[in-house]
Amino acid sequence: MITLLKAMERKECAKKVRKQGYVPCSIYGPGVEHNLEIQIEEKEVNKFLKSHSIGSKTKVKINDSELPCVIKSIDRDSINKRPIHIEFYASSEDKLVKVKVPLKFKGKELLLKNNLVLNINRNEVEIQGILKDLPEFIEVDVSSMEDGSTIAMGDIALPEGIRLLSRKDEIVVQAAVAAHESEDEIA
Repeated sequence: MITLLKAMERKECAKKVRKQGYVPCSIYGPGVEHNLEIQIEEKEVNKFLKSHSIGSKTKVKINDSELPCVIKSIDRDSINKRPIHIEFYASSEDKLVKVKVPLKFKGKELLLKNNLVLNINRNEVEIQGILKDLPEFIEVDVSSMEDGSTIAMGDIALPEGIRLLSRKDEIVVQAAVAAHESEDEIA
């Protein structure tokens, strides 16, 4: 689902914009003639970020134009975690785009039943594809993993038209027997 974010061109410094209740943002890429400095209401950004993250597709509306974009980065305040700056990459919907998208692991509850834990080494994957075909996330089925088994980037099933850019041999997850503390170890 592509969400439309309403933005205004930013004419003031980022600090002042934040005090006025906006999040400063930048748009760059082949979809714009020159880099744009914009601002979006913080309430709208917070609502958007509840279900979107880096790599998510969106459209940013500035004046009368809607720009298809991908979120490239989200800077957050180190203390309160509020978004303080967002970078959008603008492209036409039929151009190739490189993004990192989150991995979602399906079947973790079956591992727990088998006394296994999942050691997650990577929680995102770098992919390339046409903007309109990019997934919001990639699902990885871990339900059939056994003790010591691993899933590498190259093992992940990608949608048609999407190419893996991460190293194929990079380990994403590994299953291991859950360690239980005995009463002697606790004492």
